[in-house]
Amino acid sequence: MPFVTKGSFSAFGFTLVELLVNISVLGIVLAFFVPPMISRVTNNARRTATIQEMNVLREAIMGNPEVRYGGEVVGLGFKQDVGRLPRHLVELVTRNPFEGMYAQITYLGKETLPGWDPYIQKGWNGSYIREDGNMGYLYDAWGTPYRFWVSGNETLGLESAGPDGLFWGQPGAVKDDDIKVRF
Repeated sequence: MPFVTKGSFSAFGFTLVELLVNISVLGIVLAFFVPPMISRVTNNARRTATIQEMNVLREAIMGNPEVRYGGEVVGLGFKQDVGRLPRHLVELVTRNPFEGMYAQITYLGKETLPGWDPYIQKGWNGSYIREDGNMGYLYDAWGTPYRFWVSGNETLGLESAGPDGLFWGQPGAVKDDDIKVRF
């Protein structure tokens, strides 16, 4: 074992100034890299949540032919029950959009839907999705309302404006980051 003299202890450690400089440099580096990483993780989580919610809405509208009971398809959606696509997502939770909190929402073709008739197995047989009291199912994870994805005269599915909050083609939309789910 080498003989340690009184002045040689400083060769084995860091001074307080060196530690403060290293911590400051580390803090500056983290200040540049952490916010973009958090933003990317947050946007990816919101994108995933939006896609999952849009898939739930699609199943509520179109049904799920894989849900069977006794060999018979029971996973029918709004379209099979009512005979048309909903004119607004509100129709998935209420048969009478003129009552309560739904009265304030206006859209083309707003009408009270026919009730379920068990003999002909037609009519509104919902609710098709769960109402949270805030009508959260109308908005994506960024707070932008969903809309039907229409091409020509055909409704293809649902779409979300994505992270920028603007649908592709709207003024100010720089890139096409819309999220689309086909029926």
